[in-house]
Amino acid sequence: MAYAERQNGPLVSGSPSMRAEFFDLMAEFTHFGLWYAIVIGLAIGSFLNVVIHRVPKALFTRHVEDGGAAKTASPWLSVIYPASTTPCCHQAIAWHDNIPVLSWLLLRGRCRHCQQPISLRYPMVECMTSIAIVWAFMHFGLSWIALWYCLLLAILIALFFIDLDTCYLPDDLTYSALWLGLLGSALGILPLLPANAILGACAGYALSWSVNAAYWLLRRRDGFRGGDFKLMATLGAWLGVSAILPILAVASALALLGVVALMLVRREQFSWGGRLPCGPFLIAAGVFIAL
Repeated sequence: MAYAERQNGPLVSGSPSMRAEFFDLMAEFTHFGLWYAIVIGLAIGSFLNVVIHRVPKALFTRHVEDGGAAKTASPWLSVIYPASTTPCCHQAIAWHDNIPVLSWLLLRGRCRHCQQPISLRYPMVECMTSIAIVWAFMHFGLSWIALWYCLLLAILIALFFIDLDTCYLPDDLTYSALWLGLLGSALGILPLLPANAILGACAGYALSWSVNAAYWLLRRRDGFRGGDFKLMATLGAWLGVSAILPILAVASALALLGVVALMLVRREQFSWGGRLPCGPFLIAAGVFIAL
């Protein structure tokens, strides 16, 4: 990785014969491990679909009921209970209709009960998550850093689609990814030095806040929102100070392309008063810079 700063020693200590046996075992495991990674990724993607659908709804409901005050009940309980139902007609989903990707294909993208279309987003999230898990496994093998990146990519996928749907980035997810990055650098799991991770988090928040302040002075409205500042802090904690400006540059280019494409599809002029979720562009830019 371009941002690596820590030189890691041998993954396996001991005699050359022990290391040779270990790598032979890893080579045999890689073939089977790839299929495990695909299946695990699809299962995690199915869980992320529940998170994307239920958590924002629970957070907004709690906010309305409490008038903005915090409640002790966690919105994450909604991920566990009640059991999954179809979003269109609220019928219980049988286990054979809940198999990642396969069920969507067998049902031809329609609800079994009311024949309403099922969003393409569901298999898309499952496939994206599976690809992310496979990438981490193939790139890092069985290691702590692979686990760390699996967690980060799963959180980023959830944030991507939540922000796309609601223009909202839940603090629970952004803070989890932020502390995961700082902890990983402190424990030596990630290649970034702890000082650079901390500076990256501070610079990511401060620079995005400054850009938003300048935009507010120019347009008298916010460009970024609070969740975007925290997301930039998260990306800075994982990628370091040097990645902040490239992320903002790439995200701006992607946002411009997205706006132009939307204008062409809808055949309408761009309105500065419209809400544009920045999280998906920042996440896409962060992943692009990291790779």
